[in-house]
Amino acid sequence: MTEGSANVGAALRAGYSDLGASINACWAALLAAIVLTVLATALPPAIKTLALVVATVIAQGALYRRAFGRASGLKGLRWGRDEWRLLGAHVMALGLIVLIGSILLVVVGAIALGVARASAPDLDVGSASAWRQALASAGPAGLIAGLAPVASLAVLVWLALRLALVAPATVDQSGVRVLSAFPLTKGRVATLLAAVLALALPPLAVRGLVGASLPRADGLLAAIVAMMTYLYLAPVLAGALTHIYRQSAVIQDA
Repeated sequence: MTEGSANVGAALRAGYSDLGASINACWAALLAAIVLTVLATALPPAIKTLALVVATVIAQGALYRRAFGRASGLKGLRWGRDEWRLLGAHVMALGLIVLIGSILLVVVGAIALGVARASAPDLDVGSASAWRQALASAGPAGLIAGLAPVASLAVLVWLALRLALVAPATVDQSGVRVLSAFPLTKGRVATLLAAVLALALPPLAVRGLVGASLPRADGLLAAIVAMMTYLYLAPVLAGALTHIYRQSAVIQDA
């Protein structure tokens, strides 16, 4: 077994071994997050996003306060300084991802336009078929233009993984930690990616099966996804990320 696979296995064991205890200790906060997530489906997009962030903060606040031995509140349900810090950290992290994503979108658009214009000087930018024809006839340059969005997505995934320990660092260190959490994930992107994919696979599979079986049951699907998210994914992910965070913090302090 390689060191990388051992690290992933240890993180998964840490997440699964604490699942039952986490739910038992934080069920009120997790239930509140589920209800807020389901209610958010009926809200306007901007308010919906805020409601989903708040639901995440409520659940993470309870789970990470428990992980680091902080005051639990009523079965995890409370809104205190840790939650305010987590809210600020999430807003800053999302803002950073949106900023980088916007820059990458401009770069991808510029590459595609440059390649298409070189292949078809009279390109009709409002025609999807004209774009397809121009990029298809551009040769190797068209392949580069096609790979640019994939590369941009990879950059955003990498950035999200580098920010994966923002929540545990923020709660443990009693301060908003965003860019300062970057060193904690140095050399651990592959471990984080493998752990997150392994933990997220069951709820993704359930969502796919329910969505295919009940294509018009949006409310039921939202409720099932919310329950899978906060009664399974959030607790096991918190356990796994806490394990990785503690390992990283020890190495960083050494």
